[in-house]
Amino acid sequence: MTWNILYVIDFLAISLFAISYYRNCYRRGYRIDFWHAQLFLICVFPNLLLLPFAKSDLNELVLGRDFAAVLAVLPIVFLLTLLGFFAMLAGGIFWRLRAGLGARKTTIQVLDIVPRCSLMLMSSRGILVFQTLLCLLLQMLILSIYFSQSGFAFNLREYTFANPTLRPVALFISNYSVIIASHCLARYIDTKERVLLACTLLLTVGMIFFGARSNIAAIYINVLMCYLVALRSKISLVRLTSMISAVIVAGLYLGSVRGGQYSLSMFFGVLVLAIFFGNNFSDLRDFAWVYSTWNHKFWVGKTYFAALTAFVPRFASQFRDNWGLGAATATTLGLDPHSHPGVRPGYFGEGFFNFGVVGVVGIGLALGIVIRRVDMDVKGALASSRPSMMKAFASTMLIGVAGACAISSGFSGLYVLGGIYLFSWFCLRIQRMIQPRSSHLRTQVS
Repeated sequence: MTWNILYVIDFLAISLFAISYYRNCYRRGYRIDFWHAQLFLICVFPNLLLLPFAKSDLNELVLGRDFAAVLAVLPIVFLLTLLGFFAMLAGGIFWRLRAGLGARKTTIQVLDIVPRCSLMLMSSRGILVFQTLLCLLLQMLILSIYFSQSGFAFNLREYTFANPTLRPVALFISNYSVIIASHCLARYIDTKERVLLACTLLLTVGMIFFGARSNIAAIYINVLMCYLVALRSKISLVRLTSMISAVIVAGLYLGSVRGGQYSLSMFFGVLVLAIFFGNNFSDLRDFAWVYSTWNHKFWVGKTYFAALTAFVPRFASQFRDNWGLGAATATTLGLDPHSHPGVRPGYFGEGFFNFGVVGVVGIGLALGIVIRRVDMDVKGALASSRPSMMKAFASTMLIGVAGACAISSGFSGLYVLGGIYLFSWFCLRIQRMIQPRSSHLRTQVS
């Protein structure tokens, strides 16, 4: 298939997205919604819009001698991601049709678990503050070790690669902090309890030193998205685009700081290269890179099984050390998995390397179902007679769960999330046992 044909297909797919956005989002009074935002972030921007840039010779700066092999397989990889895009659309249609011989009812019951647990967590300000204090204590402990060994710096992640015994500890603390901070922020929007805003900001400051920009973004992104959905047409496309651009630039600058480059002039000098040819939106290129060196033997679920055993540290499990997604991609590329974190082959790459086209379609359908469910939940919660940010945000937690299943490197976060829900339930039980006694004592005193 020639590149001209690929560009025509690419243009038609982008046009399909644009028409859907105009008809189903813009004309209905919204300037942004979860369905189109996630389609854009997962498929349209990194795979469709960046196709010409993935073909550019400038990628040779990253790929080196592998560039020619990557270029040769790029059309195949593009078509695979396009298949994932259409599978997502099909999943969204399935959910909107409200059909499926009982399958939808069963799916609803399963998907309801996460939002209900998040609402339980946000039901008590005291539990959120208590867990914030735990997170801050854990952050201070691990950062004190990091600073004592490396001095004042902003890349704990790199330090844990050199000290693998600390890696699962740092990962647990970062996941714990992100989950608690985001739930504090969502409750603050509804209740305006300033202590919860302070909790969010304090946890954010600590996360700056962990060296993972995605964690900081994860604290705010879903609450911000819910807020923008609630604004509907009160925010213009120009302001929305400016806000998103500012967030992207700030995130890229944090990456520059993490690498020890603080100069703003140097940062803006290479900003375009960082966006189009760096490692931030390189899903298509990295998928093709791994595909070009892959031996065409499917992994048959090994990376997913390694993710299921994420409660076992990599240094204690040879299987996890070999088949974690980062290790598997790094090894396939001929890199050292103990010093290189590997690459991320997009949302459909891992599914393909494990199960082929079936994996791509399965991941796409699952993502489409979950994201459409979240989109409808958020709009319903924010458009009701009593709008609730907490209800809207609770549903968005499903996107993180689906993402961790599609890209298994984040699967350990699901164990942390489940542990937080269980610990919060236990704390609430204790709180409810104590509060009636306190009320009874106050009544007797009066």
